[in-house]
Amino acid sequence: MLHRGNLERNLSCIAAIEIITMRRATYIFVLLMACALTSTSLAGPINSDVAFTPRKGGGVLRMQYTYSDAHGHGSARNVREVQTSVARVAVVLGLESNLAMIVNVPYVYRERKVYDSREGSVEDRRDGPTDTTLLLKYRFWQEDAGPLQTERLAALFGVNLSNGDSSFSSDSTDPIVGLVYSWRHDRKVFDADMVYTIKTGDGNFDVDSLRYDLTYSYRVSPEIFSENSLSQWSVVAEMNGRYSIDGTHEIFLSPGIQYTSEQWTWEASFQIPTVQELASNGVETDYRFSIGWRFRW
Repeated sequence: MLHRGNLERNLSCIAAIEIITMRRATYIFVLLMACALTSTSLAGPINSDVAFTPRKGGGVLRMQYTYSDAHGHGSARNVREVQTSVARVAVVLGLESNLAMIVNVPYVYRERKVYDSREGSVEDRRDGPTDTTLLLKYRFWQEDAGPLQTERLAALFGVNLSNGDSSFSSDSTDPIVGLVYSWRHDRKVFDADMVYTIKTGDGNFDVDSLRYDLTYSYRVSPEIFSENSLSQWSVVAEMNGRYSIDGTHEIFLSPGIQYTSEQWTWEASFQIPTVQELASNGVETDYRFSIGWRFRW
């Protein structure tokens, strides 16, 4: 028979082993959560990009609707109002763990109200596809400091392909290069990108352009991830800059909100123009908002 002292020592050893096992299981769980949640399912930009890529064989289907209201500027003051709706479908496919292919297909519907001195107010309605974007995203650097803590850098390479039969499409195939940075630390998320498009044609939208974005996201709920944390609410603050070499420069401040579950993300963003340096015949944006969803597999 075991003496009382031996029995107590054995029970203490068993308890210690159980504690170690529980701690190890908890760490493994948090690590797995980090692997799962520091992918495209985490909170992040709504109007820009991240340095994360889906796992090999995985992917993201994204649909987004954007509406903007604008009016004429400078020599285009006779343009009283421009209402533009853009529907985008994007597919992201994981080719390797650090390499993804992105296909983005937008479609535009636009209404313009123009004042004519002879005919009065005239409405012009047009719709059609814009350029299709094909991109490769290569994540070339990654540093994981712990569960739910990571930094990543990715390069973008691709082209805009002309659809050719739309007033919203260019007449050329235009190269794209870019760099994306992402930082994750538990509830806090920071992303930044710069993407440059080189125009090779002489038709619509015939000048080089630079897109740059800064995004800060914060997970409001849950405060702490657990084995039951299968969804999250996050608030998003973005600064979205658009610059063209003809001197056009716009900066938008864009608050937003996201709800993310295991496979779905629902999001909305409202963009407020803060800087608008436009060409003499440019159109000045009053506001813009976007709603969308993403499905991951």
